Amino acid sequence: GLLAAALIWKFYVNKPHDDIEKASPAYSLATEQIWKEFTTDSQKSSSLYNNKVIELTGNVSRINVGDSLVSVVFDMEVDSMFGNKSISCEMLQKYNNEAKALATGSQVKIKGFCTGYDETDIKLNKCSIVK
Repeated sequence: GLLAAALIWKFYVNKPHDDIEKASPAYSLATEQIWKEFTTDSQKSSSLYNNKVIELTGNVSRINVGDSLVSVVFDMEVDSMFGNKSISCEMLQKYNNEAKALATGSQVKIKGFCTGYDETDIKLNKCSIVK
């Protein structure tokens, strides 16, 4: 029993995570294109993009900086009542300084793992800046 538990831990629970930074993107899109697709047909878009590595190109709206978390944000719709609707890209820690240095309005290409759309934001995590 202990041997089986140890093997399950080693090969299943403790398996290495996918290297999103080095993975080839399944899709390369402009931020406007993916936004239009998700807001037009979120179910179809979710089946296409969720849990996939995607590469987005767009103009930076703002950089959100937390304690150890930096997100590059592309504002897509202004909503004064509930805040802007956006695409939020949570950066890998090694890209935090590079993300903080991005100027508002500058064009950038970001690759990350799409985790979905919540009717307000499209979210990507484990993101890197593509050179």
